Amino acid sequence: MTSQTEQTRLTATAWFLAGFGAVPFAAMALAGAMAPGFAATYLGGEAAFTGYGAVILSFMGGIRWGAVLTAAPGAGPSGSAPAQTLIVSVAPSLAGWLALLIERPWSLLLLLAAFVAQGVWDVVSASRGGLPEWFGRLRLVISAIVAASILLILLV
Repeated sequence: MTSQTEQTRLTATAWFLAGFGAVPFAAMALAGAMAPGFAATYLGGEAAFTGYGAVILSFMGGIRWGAVLTAAPGAGPSGSAPAQTLIVSVAPSLAGWLALLIERPWSLLLLLAAFVAQGVWDVVSASRGGLPEWFGRLRLVISAIVAASILLILLV
């Protein structure tokens, strides 16, 4: 298999999995808006939504750790020093954890801010060559879905 074929397969798989990972956000938000009783009883309600958000934020920070650890020595994503990137990439996990401890609407607003900030960081890093270009596009789309889902939950 050629390198280009492998890259195409990797990109397609990442898009599929990221889209699949966005489904719980959209499903829980729509269910919360259209059938709150169902969402609370069968989907775990806002506690499950916030918990899933915390888990995914931790995952996003882990992606940045992986990017630093596999990058050439001295070159971290977004042009920052690798140690600085590792330090900043812990913030999503901490934001997710804190969102689990505070009350609505602050928990949802914190998730919203954290997902938007992480998405912007990823898009900017990709545009500067610190992450693959396709990853920036993927993060823009998925961040928009997640942000819209959080906003919908906030409106309910």
